[in-house]
Amino acid sequence: MEDDMPIDGANGAGPASRPTLTDVGHLAGVSAQTVSRYLTGASYVGKETGARIQKAIDALGYRPNRLARSLQIGRADTVGVLTSAPLNYGAAQTLSGLSFAAHDADITLITAHLTASNPQPPEATRALERFLSMRVDGIVVSARVEGLERVLERSVRNEVPVVAITGRPLPSTGTVGADSYAAGRAVMGHLLQLGHRSIAFLSGPRDSVESQERERAYYDMVAEAGANLLPVMTGGDWTGAAGFEAGRRVDFTTFTAVFAADDELALGFAAAARERGFSAPHDYSLAGIDDMPEARYFAPPLTTARLDFVSLGRRAFEVLQHAIRTGEQHPHVVESPELIIRDSTGPVSG
Repeated sequence: MEDDMPIDGANGAGPASRPTLTDVGHLAGVSAQTVSRYLTGASYVGKETGARIQKAIDALGYRPNRLARSLQIGRADTVGVLTSAPLNYGAAQTLSGLSFAAHDADITLITAHLTASNPQPPEATRALERFLSMRVDGIVVSARVEGLERVLERSVRNEVPVVAITGRPLPSTGTVGADSYAAGRAVMGHLLQLGHRSIAFLSGPRDSVESQERERAYYDMVAEAGANLLPVMTGGDWTGAAGFEAGRRVDFTTFTAVFAADDELALGFAAAARERGFSAPHDYSLAGIDDMPEARYFAPPLTTARLDFVSLGRRAFEVLQHAIRTGEQHPHVVESPELIIRDSTGPVSG
């Protein structure tokens, strides 16, 4: 029976030991089973009763035993997230989006960070198996792993839902990705519209799906426009240092514009160009992808295709939660880009 009882003035500071369900029920005037139903949502608890229970929880500082709750409802309210080095701007923002969404849903994230820049299957397999040993409800893979589908088949074996953050769909795994191909087309379309016909492409890591998709957009747009196809400059990674090295080596007489695979590469390239006496947009145009917060403060401010990586992380979490609740796998979900035009691009000079 759930008799109304006042909560204010509950015997001073409450019990000295950690409060229990029974303590909360006693203060709220309900049974421990009713408190449990309120916390788990296993069955309906009236609005007024729920308010009394919550007030008792707050007064006592009660913290639910998550392990006991997970055994009761068959869920751990825990998600594993697999990441890999380096955590560049996009990867870090995606992880932030995952964290924000998990916080809003009261879900705990357990993160395993693979230290290798190109993690091999055994390292990824060990991390995934540790997640399973922790009884996670699902896994988000935000790491470049060679042969990811085979790794998941061997280690996870459909024990829990998995969502991979990648620019390309995978046949048997839910995927969420930023539309790098569309971003590349947006940047190239802008440069071509300005009259550039000799556009150089500065790539990211050669094994990165995102870099490959941006390079594919470069080739397709050059072919469609009948523009000059130039040798790709290989940055090697996503850093400003890689862009700087590319800028030191390139022949500036061979192009009128540079499409960098990300903003950090563009920043490094611009620094090397200035050292050699070239500045954008007077001597060449320069554009990137990401729209990292610093892009507007580059010298000059950088034209770029914005990809909302925080939203990408949130979407990945939502897709995983849907799979956990329903067992259904979404088709490939993409985040679309937005072209941001700033002062680093302009019409072909001369």
